[in-house]
Amino acid sequence: MRRFFMAIITMALIFTCALSAWANPNGGIPRSHTFPVGMTPAETLQYFHHKITDGEPGLAWDILTEDYKNAFRSYENFRDGYRTTLSSRPSKIRQLQRDANTMEVFYLLNAEDRENDQQILVQIFECSAIMKRVDGCWRIDSGTGKLLSRTVLGSRETARAVLMDYHECITNKEMRRAWSFLGDRYKKAFGDFATFCKGFDTTVSSVISDAVPVADGPDMVTFEYTLTAKDATPETNIEQVFKGGANLEVVPGRGWVIMSAENKLVNRYFPPKW
Repeated sequence: MRRFFMAIITMALIFTCALSAWANPNGGIPRSHTFPVGMTPAETLQYFHHKITDGEPGLAWDILTEDYKNAFRSYENFRDGYRTTLSSRPSKIRQLQRDANTMEVFYLLNAEDRENDQQILVQIFECSAIMKRVDGCWRIDSGTGKLLSRTVLGSRETARAVLMDYHECITNKEMRRAWSFLGDRYKKAFGDFATFCKGFDTTVSSVISDAVPVADGPDMVTFEYTLTAKDATPETNIEQVFKGGANLEVVPGRGWVIMSAENKLVNRYFPPKW
């Protein structure tokens, strides 16, 4: 994303992403399969970045107008800008109606990219986007971004960020990205990706706090933390608090990954339905 935004600022554009191997870069996926109908411009923008974070940029591509797609000259340019992106999260979204079919959206964007195997680059942008209503759905027609801050996290801070990002992805149902944070042996403990996803079917949120390193080395670190997990079933709500530990290691070409984790239940509540 770093290279993407440097190019975007020059071009006065903001969005770039990657199309998965099976998706049609010419927008061939039926509209009903790309994103939910009836979303507001702000929701459409959020959904775009949700798909970028979850590693489904082919669906994000279909949210752009044809004119905006053409501005990137090729799908490969669009794809390559998000090659290192771990997360792309908009916040403080404001909408300004220009006419019946045009909305300008202002927001802050927090973007995390792999700088190298040991470090993550965190950038915050002040952004705006023009949204157009096309065939009854809002699409992104153009965008601009101004870099506000740029921080390269140290190795230990990067490992902590990966652990936090994993649980944020669980909360947001960005299961492909969450899966990508796990080491191969840890993945096998879940069985397969479908089983992994099913295990979080009822999860409303999964939040890590008080993450403290208790052992580390050049390419490994162990964190102890508190995990608060909320689930909602047809019968009841459940809030559970765990004391946990996670081991992370650097894998060449992938960066910090979660090799194992263990959580011990310390409290369980049954709050009113939320």
